[in-house]
Amino acid sequence: MADESNLDDRLRFMRIDQETRDALADFRPFIEQHLPGILDDFYDHIRQWPQVSRFFSGDAQMTGASNKQFQHWMRIATGRFDDEYYQGVRIIGKIHAVLGLEPRWYIAGYTFITSELFSFIAKEFSAKGFGGAKNIDKQISYLIAVNKAANLDMDLAISIYLEEIKIAKHKEMAELADNFEKTVMGSVEAVGAAASELESTAKAMSITAEQTSHRSTTVSAAAEEATANVSVVAASTEEMGKSVSEIAEQVSHSTNIAARAVERAKDTSDTIESLAKAAEKIGEVVNMISDIAEQTNLLALNATIESARAGEAGRGFAVVASEVKSLATQTAKATEDIARQITEMQGITEKSVEAISAIQSTIDEMNEVSVAINAAVEEQSAATQEIARNTHEAAEGTQDVSRNIVAVLEGANETGAASASLVESSVEIGKQSEILTEKVQEFLSTIRAA
Repeated sequence: MADESNLDDRLRFMRIDQETRDALADFRPFIEQHLPGILDDFYDHIRQWPQVSRFFSGDAQMTGASNKQFQHWMRIATGRFDDEYYQGVRIIGKIHAVLGLEPRWYIAGYTFITSELFSFIAKEFSAKGFGGAKNIDKQISYLIAVNKAANLDMDLAISIYLEEIKIAKHKEMAELADNFEKTVMGSVEAVGAAASELESTAKAMSITAEQTSHRSTTVSAAAEEATANVSVVAASTEEMGKSVSEIAEQVSHSTNIAARAVERAKDTSDTIESLAKAAEKIGEVVNMISDIAEQTNLLALNATIESARAGEAGRGFAVVASEVKSLATQTAKATEDIARQITEMQGITEKSVEAISAIQSTIDEMNEVSVAINAAVEEQSAATQEIARNTHEAAEGTQDVSRNIVAVLEGANETGAASASLVESSVEIGKQSEILTEKVQEFLSTIRAA
């Protein structure tokens, strides 16, 4: 706004010279005397206008404003129009701008006061009967001085008001521009960044779709091969199941044979035990025969002795005794052979009993093993059936995989096409974002320059 040189220019342009200054100083006592009443009338007038009275909270604030206005007019009436005066006008203009008091009300207020002052001047000179050219010139000088001072004061106050409004508007526009830049430019930059990211994502999607398509083809072939392998496994599992069933039958048959062998071994063992008992009885008979043979041999010896004593009379008896002795001797030898054979037979019988017992134990163990094998075969059979069922489900699963892979391949191809279109769209969005950024910058520059 106006600095000191600008104020001097205004004073010269409005022809506020020393004569005007002197006239104001000369009229100052009249202003000091009558202005308080004029201001009272003025604020009474304001109270009738809500559009203006709303700027005051009450009578006390109006009184304060009236006092400051009086002081300002007294400063005008000095005619100095110095820096103190100028700073006072600036304060008035700024206050009006802050309050939003439009110039029309300010001009109307000056019109009210100057009209009253002009009326006072006219009445004062008429009432005192001042006449003559000299008094008329003084009256005119007062009127002109008050008019010039009032217009200068209004000009400065309104100019400062407009300057403050402009500064406020410029500040407001700058704040709006800053806020606009923060929000809109942030969004525009975000759109640009999103477009760039979208382009990168779209390209990545395109690459991923291509890789997915390639991998889907590979997986499809692998799934078909897996289906074939699973089918082979299923067939092999069925064959294994049949083999396990046959093994189960063989083990069951072996178990039955082992059971019969155990029974027969028990029967043989019983027979051998009976044979051993019979051999013991035969041994007892042989012992008895051996005893008889010894006694017979002893009797034959006695008979031989007696026949020798009898001489010729006992010769025939001696022959008989000799034959009896020979038979007794042969009987004793035969008895010894029989005893030896029975002893050997008893030894063999005992070994047979032991062997049969061992065989029976082995057969019992075989039977237990057969039972365990049979149980294991049953478990293996159940496991084989479970494997067969799972293999069948796996075969169905691989078929589903093959079907789904086909769908994935189709989806990958569609994704590839969509991502290509998305790349084009993201590039276009990026271009539009750059254009929008330029337009926004131009708009902000225009606003800030306003």
